Amino acid sequence: MSACATCRHSGIPQRAPSALLLQIRRGYRTRWNNLAFSVETDSSQWTLRVQEPGKSQPLYTAHRGGAHAAQVAAAEFAIFLRLGPASSVRPDRLAQELTWQEYW
Repeated sequence: MSACATCRHSGIPQRAPSALLLQIRRGYRTRWNNLAFSVETDSSQWTLRVQEPGKSQPLYTAHRGGAHAAQVAAAEFAIFLRLGPASSVRPDRLAQELTWQEYW
């Protein structure tokens, strides 16, 4: 559309740049007793997975409110699976002693 000499056209209104929303993937990994643990954040919680290395299907998947709680839950499942319910190994202690590698 052409503009006439007596009219002022402002053209297409400029929009303010929209905020770019990015979610950075953050998590922790470790291994214990031939099991791989991963604890990863999503939009509102932490997802933990316990699986055998090289296998695509997790043995256990759950969600917790914090990273430490997810690490302890992964350790608890692994202890039950590998050592049995009568084990004296404490999940919170095992989770603390493991070397968790952080990734982004």
